[in-house]
Amino acid sequence: MKVNYQGNREAKIVLLQIIGEHELPLLEDELSHIKAIIQSKDFLFVTVQVDSWNDDLSPWVAEPIFGDAAFAGNAEKLLTRIKNEVIVPLLSEHQDIKIFAGGYSLAGLFVLWAAYQTNLFEGIAAVSPSVWFPKFVDFVHNNKILTNRVYLSLGDKEAKTRNQILAQVENDIRDVYRTLEDYRLSCILVWNQGNHFKEPALRMAKGFAWLMNNEKIHS
Repeated sequence: MKVNYQGNREAKIVLLQIIGEHELPLLEDELSHIKAIIQSKDFLFVTVQVDSWNDDLSPWVAEPIFGDAAFAGNAEKLLTRIKNEVIVPLLSEHQDIKIFAGGYSLAGLFVLWAAYQTNLFEGIAAVSPSVWFPKFVDFVHNNKILTNRVYLSLGDKEAKTRNQILAQVENDIRDVYRTLEDYRLSCILVWNQGNHFKEPALRMAKGFAWLMNNEKIHS
């Protein structure tokens, strides 16, 4: 796990993004998009780069969906490390900060799952999240989320795939959204043009910007 801090360490808003090494080249564009949308630079941007994408971000053990890459189910270990090594030190500096967590793809699934494990996140941005993950929709049905705001988004062509499990992603995210609506929290489901790989930096920026603008409305 590698942690990086950018921006104002004294800011009241912390954007915490879970990433893989493959996303590093996208972060500069993402930050530019965020600042352009919200017209502000007053936030701390923290990235947590995982060591193993499939293993660290999966909430429980699962068989491979494609190829031979299985899922080890180490999300709980990762969340514990993030709490102890990132969140607790930040809160010790400023107790009144608000932390918004975000992630793309399997990292989006992780932050959504994490919001059921802890109330430390004021809101989460689960962007193109892997809600097709085996038994995840059942998990959502049987547990209560502990955050106040949820931003969900998906590409309108993501379900157009020959993989039968991945093809369920549109139905699954609609199901998750309907379930979250029952809690009457601040929640939105946004549809983006294109497949899973189109404009990930902009999609992430839109998610974080919504959370931050929503913060202005509620403050």
